[in-house]
Amino acid sequence: MTLIIVAAGLFLLSCPEFGVEGSSLKTTSENGLYECKLIHSIPVLEVVPGGGWDNLRNIDMGRIMDISYHQCKTTEDGAYLIADEIFVIPQKHSGLDIHSEIIENWKYYKSTTASSINAEVSFFSFLNGKFSKNTQRVRIHEMNDKTFTARTQVRNFVYKVKSSVSFKLDSRFKQHLLAIGSHMENNRSSAARYESEMLIVNYGTHVLTQLNAGANLLQEDEVKQSFLSETTKSAVTTAIASSFFKTLKSQTSSTVTEEFMKKYATYRTHSRIESNGGTPYYPGMTLQMWQDSIENHLIAIDRSGLPLHVLINQHTLPDLPSPTVARISQAVEKAINMYYMVNTHPGCVDMNSPNFDYQANLDDHSCESPNTNFTFGGVYQECVAVFGANAQSMCPALEQKNPLTGGLSCPPQYTAVQLSSQFRDQGYYQNECHRKCHVFCKKKCHNVYHVRRVRFTTYWCAATGSVPYTSGLLFGGLYTTKSKNPLTNFPSCPLTFYALSLFDNMKVCVSNDFELGFRSSVPFGGFISCESGNPLADTAASNPSLQSSVPTNPSGYSKSCPRGFSQHVADIIQSCQVLYCVKSGAFTGGELLPIRLPPFSTQPLQAVGLPSTENYTMQWMDETQVPTQGQGAGYTRTAGSERHE
Repeated sequence: MTLIIVAAGLFLLSCPEFGVEGSSLKTTSENGLYECKLIHSIPVLEVVPGGGWDNLRNIDMGRIMDISYHQCKTTEDGAYLIADEIFVIPQKHSGLDIHSEIIENWKYYKSTTASSINAEVSFFSFLNGKFSKNTQRVRIHEMNDKTFTARTQVRNFVYKVKSSVSFKLDSRFKQHLLAIGSHMENNRSSAARYESEMLIVNYGTHVLTQLNAGANLLQEDEVKQSFLSETTKSAVTTAIASSFFKTLKSQTSSTVTEEFMKKYATYRTHSRIESNGGTPYYPGMTLQMWQDSIENHLIAIDRSGLPLHVLINQHTLPDLPSPTVARISQAVEKAINMYYMVNTHPGCVDMNSPNFDYQANLDDHSCESPNTNFTFGGVYQECVAVFGANAQSMCPALEQKNPLTGGLSCPPQYTAVQLSSQFRDQGYYQNECHRKCHVFCKKKCHNVYHVRRVRFTTYWCAATGSVPYTSGLLFGGLYTTKSKNPLTNFPSCPLTFYALSLFDNMKVCVSNDFELGFRSSVPFGGFISCESGNPLADTAASNPSLQSSVPTNPSGYSKSCPRGFSQHVADIIQSCQVLYCVKSGAFTGGELLPIRLPPFSTQPLQAVGLPSTENYTMQWMDETQVPTQGQGAGYTRTAGSERHE
């Protein structure tokens, strides 16, 4: 048995995958890391730029820069192996940086590991980092407990790590870009838009080009705001620093009395200690123990980078024509911009205002609102067949009549404002046969895959003059399959309200029971979409005291809410935001809205993968074309069978 085992071992050693040749061990490693570890018995520096970054959530995403170790480079001090595509600048000084601060408003909260990239000014920079777990936690404490944040931290900055100016793209990231370019070259704009949004899902909004490697240890306290009125800010920062070093059993000189510390503790509602790098914090850990554990446990304590679309250029995609590269970059930029837009929630952010909006993250100056009311004339949705056999059969599920008229129209003294117009496709199989004659005749049949299409257009009704308030409908919020009704905190309507169906999955809650439904309603201030503005915004601007009076021209309206009203996301239709306006402060409390992630457009029917078990052919149609009578549409799949006669 021993001889067999030895022989087997010798056989494995003789194989190229496992064996040695002289002093050089061969391996199947593609990036060279295995060989470098054999040459240098030192750890690999894991703080590597070139990754994707979501600048709203402050999380690392997929790899963008190709990483290799063929050169077996090391840091200047010989402590770490580093990738070929980066260079490292060691910090010549040693020691800890100690800093204490007070953050009175969550809007000014800064990440301790991503402050530089959060300061990047592309897109809506005020949103950077605002959907991170730490910022959301501080925001909830501030709004629910009426607190401010006191923070103290120690930082150990060891290396500055930068990416090469001309690095290669990771193969998977590059393939995703090439797929977008292919869709564009073949006039498949919907598929290109969808894939651009999926790129953001996988790789984020930015690419990291510089990281500061090190470690930090911090304490954050949430303290009642009333405490600041009884003491000074410097006393508070001294108190949290004293508490922090006392917890870590570190000797520091402090002018804070024991009595003041006890008072500080009574006003403190929440406290946490967090370590980034080094050994994770545990009760009883000392500052010296943490500092001794930093080596070989480095992380990124600051990040810098560029918007993702800036990286898409002729240098990184040399095989594509310049116009195509520019279009890919523009599509990705547009997708990132949409990601920021749908997570922008304008409203009153002053917690002392009666119009305070719990969800707002952008001040829209609605804290002081005039006494303005508008009437809601209902909604309706039309549907017409575009092409395909029996396409009209799709329309009953898409049509919505206005309850005020019982038809597809607005009441007298109201004008229809188009909100959106879109297509819906439906695939179906049809068995098609034809005779084929040579010596004998036979009947050849195929199951042919067709597409039928309809267009449905959505309208809402705004009054064209001064009308009685009871001539319209009460508005009770809205919801979709992906979002709750803020009035009920469920995908449902309030009591005495019923739902009107719009788009694919949106329900608008209305009621004409002014006696019982009034308490559950909210003042309505119009709809906005990328296709149309809001006539009520122009009305309020010209005459705030007028109940409702809008021009009959449906175009050229301002894409904003009336003064004193705040906008909220109703739905996202093929990357087009649909917003609605309600009285500022109408939606208060509940839970913070979660971040809305791409994709914001549906995967086009022609881009959906078909089963690989059947033979099929796909006939692409330019999306800008309208098929003529009898023309094939979308794509056709055939899976055939033959019957002889």
